[in-house]
Amino acid sequence: MKSYDMAYVACFLIGFVMLALGIGGFISLGMIVKDWTPARGVVERIESERVYKYRKMRWEHRVDVRYETVEFGEMYASKEVYLTLGMREGGEIALLYNPEYVREVRFPVHEGCLHGFFSAVGLGIAWIGFVLRKEKRKGAKAS
Repeated sequence: MKSYDMAYVACFLIGFVMLALGIGGFISLGMIVKDWTPARGVVERIESERVYKYRKMRWEHRVDVRYETVEFGEMYASKEVYLTLGMREGGEIALLYNPEYVREVRFPVHEGCLHGFFSAVGLGIAWIGFVLRKEKRKGAKAS
């Protein structure tokens, strides 16, 4: 295989893996929506810290959220998140909590943004692979 062949195969593989991750995340989120209870939470604190992991500097974000449950009243949860976009201390955030284990929470809007990003980038990379393959076929017919 030539390097040009490897380029579009790599684009297809990377694109479809990222697309599968995004779709899998949406499916996971969709499966819990029917069983988990929606609530509005108040962001109490956001901590961002630069940490050295795996030979690289990374940012870790921890969010402390206060929310109201039907069974137990006011609860607090602390969660590591990838994105803190739209979150600010004292602001409200939509969340889902597990009625059987009320400290288990998920942020559907932020997770949906992350899964949407993976899906869109994966689709774009797979499309680039499709265009590269199409150009290769044109070049092969012309010669």
